[in-house]
Amino acid sequence: KIGFKSKSFNIPLKLTIHYEFLKRYRVGLGYSLDFTKVKDFEPISYGKDIRSFSPGVSSFMLQKYFVMLGGSVYRYDNYLLTVDANIGGYSLGKKFDKSNIKRGVFFNLGATVEREMSEYFRVFIRPSYEFKTYRLASLDGSPEFKHHMNAFYVNIGVSYRLPELRKCFHKQCSIQINHAHGNREYRSRVHPIYKKQNP
Repeated sequence: KIGFKSKSFNIPLKLTIHYEFLKRYRVGLGYSLDFTKVKDFEPISYGKDIRSFSPGVSSFMLQKYFVMLGGSVYRYDNYLLTVDANIGGYSLGKKFDKSNIKRGVFFNLGATVEREMSEYFRVFIRPSYEFKTYRLASLDGSPEFKHHMNAFYVNIGVSYRLPELRKCFHKQCSIQINHAHGNREYRSRVHPIYKKQNP
């Protein structure tokens, strides 16, 4: 019944790369580096008899590496809703004694709303909830302490899709859509990536 709880604040920097198939499903890899600010831990029960606990670490860098699986579920005009999961491992950084820590796998479940600016460029917002636990070794003969590090995230960012077509090789060509020269098709060399093609 005795436990401690603290609210922390994270600033995540995240990079993912994925492959889309059947115009709906996604599979990929990702890496995240989170700056984590830690507050004192307050007792869950017996608050009048137990003082709060200061971990001695005010902040640390949390690294995560994961596999991404997802699929698009709804489209409206230029907006696309995708649900996905990030599953992988994590490292708590140099401020922790890793020899005493038994880490588990983390699960991050989220929904991404994307706004298509062009064929190759999108902006998005992704709220998600993450589950992760680890066990901390204690004295010989005593049970291990189980820690929960669940978190709610809101990621805001951009995504870029690699074009299937090469950029037009004619330096004077001003065509703003995909077009052909001879027997080969090319994409425009003058149209900006953040706008839809305009004939």
